[in-house]
Amino acid sequence: MNASAMPPLAVRPYQLLCIVCRIGAGRGDDLGDDRLAAILSAVRDDPLRPVTLRCNADSCYRYQNPGRDEDTPEGALFNEKRDLDILQRMGLVPGDTRPAIEVFERLLATVTETMGICAYPRETSPAWRGCAAARSSNYERGREMGLAAVIPGRPAEEMAAEKEASARRIYEADRLLIRPHHLMCMTCFHGGREELAPIAADNLFEAIDVIHKRPEIPITLVRGCCMICPPCSLYDPGTGLCRAGMGMNLRDQKKDLDVLQKLGLEYGDTVPARELLELLYERIPSTRDVCGYGDGKERAWEWRICGEPEGREAYARGRAAKLGLS
Repeated sequence: MNASAMPPLAVRPYQLLCIVCRIGAGRGDDLGDDRLAAILSAVRDDPLRPVTLRCNADSCYRYQNPGRDEDTPEGALFNEKRDLDILQRMGLVPGDTRPAIEVFERLLATVTETMGICAYPRETSPAWRGCAAARSSNYERGREMGLAAVIPGRPAEEMAAEKEASARRIYEADRLLIRPHHLMCMTCFHGGREELAPIAADNLFEAIDVIHKRPEIPITLVRGCCMICPPCSLYDPGTGLCRAGMGMNLRDQKKDLDVLQKLGLEYGDTVPARELLELLYERIPSTRDVCGYGDGKERAWEWRICGEPEGREAYARGRAAKLGLS
């Protein structure tokens, strides 16, 4: 059973900070605490494992209250405030559920220090003494180590081998399997340039190169990761899924559906490359129409815009050049 299909892992917000803090202190994988070690092991085993952030709340969010069993010794009031402070900084609410990799990525981006959360500049009473480790700078050191210290990325050797193997599959294929919005990514990558070269991170160049050599090669529009993805640091070869956080998977799915709708096509449709690109450039003149949601407005962290809100110049140049096809 894939861990991503397992029930969400219930985590107190403060436990996220404690994990980063203990990593910054050089505690190793066990972190010196069984519960924290279990959380870290679970999210490293499957970075897409859903995590539900639960804390004690008096309001309508009481339905998700976890109780006091995992409170730290600093006291009930301190535990309540610390959890809510963390959620406020992260822009979340009690009970929110996100993929583990996204939760930690969001934490590291929004919670820059522990002062004011785990301890206070002024100790107003024993009830508000806070955590002694808050003044150690361990969290700040852990944060500087980055997301890879919490959830290690793919080994470089694995990505290099996958680059070689997946590029070979593209050149040997009798049709290309491409997710819809990657047609736009290919266009941005081309950007109207006369000279292109392969990159290690993906197979955009290889797909374009095959189309240059065989303009009528069929392209089948597929759901999710495609031939472009295997070398990517965020690609999970075990599941075939993208591990990208910060809502990227959600945005990519919407972009795929927006492209399909504008082109009047569906997943599984197969169209010759030249014909498909002509339709793309006729129906989608700017990335604003898809990557900028049509109005160029960002409404939430998870719905960030790829490129410029009014449209990427690289796409405009690639579109004008028709991806280099004569």
